[in-house]
Amino acid sequence: MLTFGSYKLRQPTKQYAPWCEPVLKTARLAVSIITLLKEQSRASKLSFADVIKKVAEFDKGSPAFISSNVALVERYIVVHGQIILQQFSDFPDETIRRSAFATGLLMKMEQRRHTKLVMKKKVQVMRGENLNPSATMGPASRRKVMRATTTRLINRIWSDYYAHHFPEDSKDADANEAKEIDDELEENEDEDAEEEAQIEEENVSKTPPSTRSRKLVSQTCKEIRWEGEAIGKTASGEALYKCAYVRELRINVGRTVALEDDSGELVMCFVEYMFQKLNGAKMVHGRLLQKGSETVLGNAANERDLFLTNECLEFELEDIKELMSVNLQSLPWGHKYRKENAEADRIERAKAEDRKKKGLPMEYLCKSLYWPEKGAFFSLPHDKLGLGNGFCSSCQQKEPDCDELQILSKNSFIYRNITYNVNDYLYIRPEFFSQEEDRATFKGGRNVGLKPYVVCHLLDVHEPAGSRKIHPASTKISVRRFYRPDDISSAKAYVSDIREVYYSENIVKVPVDMIEGKCEVKKKIEISNSDVPVMVEHEFFCEHFYDPATGALKQLPPNVKLMSVQQKATGALKKNKGKQICESDQVDSDKCTKVSKENRLATLDIFAGCGGLSEGLQQAGVSFTKWAIEYEEPAGEAFTKNHPEAVVFVDNCNVILKAIMDKCGDADDCISTSEAAEQAAKFSQDNIMNLPVPGEVEFINGGPPCQGFSGMNRFNQSPWSKVQCEMILAFLSFAEYFRPRFFLLENVRNFVSFNKGQTFRLTVASLLEMGYQVRFGILEAGTFGVAQSRKRAFIWAAAPGETLPDWPEPMHVFASPELKINLPDGKYYAAAKSTAGGAPFRAITVRDTIGDLPKVENGASKLLLEYGGEPISWFQKKIRGNTIALNDHISKEMNELNLIRCQRIPKRPGCDWHDLPDEKVKLSSGQLVDLIPWCLPNTAKRHNQWKGLYGRLDWEGNFPTSVTDPQPMGKVGMCFHPDQDRIITVRECARSQGFPDNYQFAGNIQSKHRQIGNAVPPPLAFALGRKLKEAVDAKRQ
Repeated sequence: MLTFGSYKLRQPTKQYAPWCEPVLKTARLAVSIITLLKEQSRASKLSFADVIKKVAEFDKGSPAFISSNVALVERYIVVHGQIILQQFSDFPDETIRRSAFATGLLMKMEQRRHTKLVMKKKVQVMRGENLNPSATMGPASRRKVMRATTTRLINRIWSDYYAHHFPEDSKDADANEAKEIDDELEENEDEDAEEEAQIEEENVSKTPPSTRSRKLVSQTCKEIRWEGEAIGKTASGEALYKCAYVRELRINVGRTVALEDDSGELVMCFVEYMFQKLNGAKMVHGRLLQKGSETVLGNAANERDLFLTNECLEFELEDIKELMSVNLQSLPWGHKYRKENAEADRIERAKAEDRKKKGLPMEYLCKSLYWPEKGAFFSLPHDKLGLGNGFCSSCQQKEPDCDELQILSKNSFIYRNITYNVNDYLYIRPEFFSQEEDRATFKGGRNVGLKPYVVCHLLDVHEPAGSRKIHPASTKISVRRFYRPDDISSAKAYVSDIREVYYSENIVKVPVDMIEGKCEVKKKIEISNSDVPVMVEHEFFCEHFYDPATGALKQLPPNVKLMSVQQKATGALKKNKGKQICESDQVDSDKCTKVSKENRLATLDIFAGCGGLSEGLQQAGVSFTKWAIEYEEPAGEAFTKNHPEAVVFVDNCNVILKAIMDKCGDADDCISTSEAAEQAAKFSQDNIMNLPVPGEVEFINGGPPCQGFSGMNRFNQSPWSKVQCEMILAFLSFAEYFRPRFFLLENVRNFVSFNKGQTFRLTVASLLEMGYQVRFGILEAGTFGVAQSRKRAFIWAAAPGETLPDWPEPMHVFASPELKINLPDGKYYAAAKSTAGGAPFRAITVRDTIGDLPKVENGASKLLLEYGGEPISWFQKKIRGNTIALNDHISKEMNELNLIRCQRIPKRPGCDWHDLPDEKVKLSSGQLVDLIPWCLPNTAKRHNQWKGLYGRLDWEGNFPTSVTDPQPMGKVGMCFHPDQDRIITVRECARSQGFPDNYQFAGNIQSKHRQIGNAVPPPLAFALGRKLKEAVDAKRQ
């Protein structure tokens, strides 16, 4: 029999004493800091800097005394931070563990690279039942993945970054080394994070020039003069000049100068024009340039990169401190110029490095215009820059105050840059007509009670008397209110068209500041139609009269005319029936979606899955997916079933890229593993012939999985070797090699905050380095017509000369906050506003989505069924289309105990495991077991009460985020049907994502759920595709 003893070595041996002393000293310091924090009423009161000051005040006799010098104390604590943080991590009080000091210390350590020490968690012996509900799911599947195949440019950008910011990182892993990764994608982020309105990003830069004080430091300088005669005059009659001398500096229009603000920081300005005021002052009108590190790129930017901004500044010539060397770069675009541009870039970088070694001034590059308010980088407007003619393109495109109100006449006014006329139809915010209702807080019920905008008819404009300045809040209009079916009841809304409104005699006065835009009310036969369940037009139809006092609903009287000023003006253009032009804002009878393949973008879909993204984009009439790459065989089979004209490669994208570059003779530009090279060499001649080549692909889209990033910052991992296995590098390499006209990246919403935003910033930096225009943002799929909360990050890229697609307008009410991406200096960008306070249309509900489907039992496995009835809701009619039989209405089979639990969950909104009776049940085997899983109540405090586990959906609510494996103890446990005792079926999940009923999935039931859970909702892809089509059409016109 073996026995073990525990020993505490109180006195180290002589050889270990020098090492042990600082460890013990730091441990005593950690205890003192914890004691200090515990003495506060709130541990968060003391910041990192506050604690440093207090430690510096310790008495010299204290065992935790370090120094009275604050700087030395901070250095000691940061250097020995690992030991201190270990003490904090073991402390039982969570407020201490998560204190501002601990957070601040970790940030300081990361900044100074003191994060190398490996800290292993203590091994704990499991006793009894595993308390983690997710343990019942079994281990996540794991697969071997090879290092990403990349082009040299992408490899250089990312490896240089990690070499600079993680200099202690180990060298590249062996090219043949395979790594294991979790196969469970990050697609299904924790929904409890939904209430967090902000997506966090590391703030890495100083205050940008655009937010600094504009009080410039004047210099007494007599040697300021114009060179040459005036070349013209400004609009206000001031003389324009092309060149001036400031001391020994020769300043020309189109050059960049540096100024000094009151904080002593340099501000760089591009000179648009120079002029002399009537009082003799010699002036410059310039546009501010920002360093890359002061943009959203942060530390991913090259130190030589500058970005033009839209912020202008006028200053005197004498304020100029120095002349800067800035090259407004414009390189030839396209895959044909890749090697030529790469060689020029290599020479330029070598030259810059040589200048740096010699201590010469830096020569900057400016390639793009940075527009943070639009979340985008645009191509430089070379033809409008530095003309010296007194006009500034930035000043000309600045929009006036959007809240400004201007009365034009008794019948019209302008508000928020929109002109309104009497007889127009408009939106009024719902808050004016009704108080906000109490809303459910459980998952899936947060949309209940949210109201869409109220459609009204403008009858009169009331200008306030005796008021000099007109205010939107005090100026009122008279409007006729139109009611919606949901104003009557949810049952009426369910059976009605989502675009239907009811005429009424309810006339009210409304403040102008309640207006949210214009819409149209027509006859039903006049409104546009589409086969997809997506709202893109602000159109409604009216066939009935509603009396809110009696609740009576009658046929609309024939004397009521539904014609706005706009309709009258355009009516003459619509005499030729069926010959309307398919404009960017019309989707009449699918004319836009049925565009010939020749007029669509030839598309390569990478990480294609079952094809949700391709489906929506093709429905929008903008793309034709000719090639698709998918690693998993069932998903690839599903893609082929639904897109039979596409060439689908069921293979690793690293192998495909290697094979393509070999085919084109560019093996020298390809960095890949020997494994990828061996597999590429085995490709058949037919496969090689089908591979796309540069020049054929106009659009690349896809959603690369990002398994590795979530844990990449742990101290025991090597960042660069970890990153090399990420598919984002291969995805970007496809774009870099093919140089398509357009590029779209889709990912989980936390993509922007993975690894403190490093991945996101490097992705944007890579696209900019290629020469693309770039736009970034986060969208909520629920606002685009699916009954599901699904937040996704997107990055658009467009080639120079193309129009960069904008974000689609959210059209449905949905309980989601404004999804923000942090920018430097405390600013942020949101691609779309929150629609929780109103939108053109109501939210799509669970009942709208699946209310017409036939009843099935637990474990239903029959692949083909009869519908058993007609579609009821607007959504059901669209999603069914012409489908005759129902497929994949199959349900995962629960074991006996989970089925009993499901049967005992009440059929009420919001019910979950909390509503189970606390008792034991007898199974068919005779075993007595707890009805409530023991682990749930015993670990609930640490896991947000395990909200939603064993939860039922709410008929009037929404689905939680669609997952790859719906189960009651899974990540999103709300998976029970509202009325039936079973897990929701494959078809119900597919409808929650917006897949039409004729869409087919492949493999077993687990594979089908996985394909749906990993997909982009087609309605969201459709909305994105519509904006891409607008961009493509804009260039054609």
